[in-house]
Amino acid sequence: YYIPLLVVGAVAALVGRLTSTGESWLDFVFLPAMSLSLSLLAVLLGLRGISIATVKLCLLGIISIYQLVSFLEFTFAGRLYTEGLSATALWFPVVFPVAFLFFPARTALRFSAFFYLLVVVIGLLGFFVTPQVDQRALNTVVQFYLASLAFLFTQAIYARYRKQYVDMHQIAHTDPLTRVANRRLMQDLLEKSCEVARTEKTGFALLLIDLDHFKRINDLYGHSVGDQVLREVASLLQGVLRQEQSLARWGGEEFMVLAPRTNLHQAQELANRIAASLASTRLVGQFEVSASIGLATYREGDSSDTVVHRADAALYRSKASGRNRVEVEV
Repeated sequence: YYIPLLVVGAVAALVGRLTSTGESWLDFVFLPAMSLSLSLLAVLLGLRGISIATVKLCLLGIISIYQLVSFLEFTFAGRLYTEGLSATALWFPVVFPVAFLFFPARTALRFSAFFYLLVVVIGLLGFFVTPQVDQRALNTVVQFYLASLAFLFTQAIYARYRKQYVDMHQIAHTDPLTRVANRRLMQDLLEKSCEVARTEKTGFALLLIDLDHFKRINDLYGHSVGDQVLREVASLLQGVLRQEQSLARWGGEEFMVLAPRTNLHQAQELANRIAASLASTRLVGQFEVSASIGLATYREGDSSDTVVHRADAALYRSKASGRNRVEVEV
C-alpha cells in the first residue's frame, strides 16, 4: 500500500503547485521537488530497488523538512506574530503519528521531541525579530505550541499502551515452551480460514503431527530433555514451512500446521517433507524422532471442528497402522 500512498502524495504536491496563487518559493520549488521525489520512490519501490524501511525514512524526512522550511519562511517573513499560523502549520502534528507509525516508540518519541523543539526555537527567534507583535496572533501561536505538545504526549502514551497490548497479545497466543502459536491462536486462525474458504471458494489443508514414543524420552531422560526436543522440533518445522503457513503446538507432543490454498496432494508433499526432515535430524544431538501425521482439507460446509475431527481421525489411523507414516482423511 506504500506505492498508492506515494502516488497520492506526488499528485497532491503537484496539484498544490498548480493551484498555488502565492509568491512563496516553496510553492514554486519545494512542491515540484516533493512530487518528483515521491514519484521516484514509488517507481523504485515498484521495481524493488529500495526497501520499505528506506521509503519510511524518506517519507518522514520529506514531510518534516517541508514543515520546518515552511514554518521557518513564514516566521522570518514576520507573518507568524502578525497574522497567526499559516495553513501549512495546521498539518504540523501529522509528523508525530507518522513517526510513531513508521518507527519503534522510543525512536519516534526522540525524533518527535527533537522536531518539536526545533519549531519552538524557530518560533522564539521569530518573536525577537518581529518589530510589532499582534496579541491575537501571539495567542494563536501559544495555543499551537501547547496543542502540539499535548498531541505529542497523547501519541507517546498511545504508543506505550499499544506496545503493552501487543506484548500481552503475544503472550496470550504463544506457547511458552516452543515459542510458536498456541492452541488458542490456531483455533482463531482455523475459524478465519473457514470463513475465507466459504466466501472466496478457496481451500486449505490441516496437518496434525504427533511425535512417536515421546513419552519414552521423558521417562528415560527427564522432562528437561523432552522439552528441548519439543523446542527443536518446533524450530525444524518452522524451517520446512513457507511464510504463509502457520504452525502451532496443539497440545503435549502434538503440533498442527495450517496451509492456506493447499489441496490434498500438496499437503501430502508437505507432510512427506516434514517426515524426511525429522528422519534426517538428530534432536538434542542424539535422538532420532519420527512422527505420525494426519491430513485433512477443507470441504464445503466445514467448520473448524469438522476439519480438525477428520485430521485427528487420520492421525489416529496413522498411529494405529504402526506410526511414522502419513494418513489422509476419508
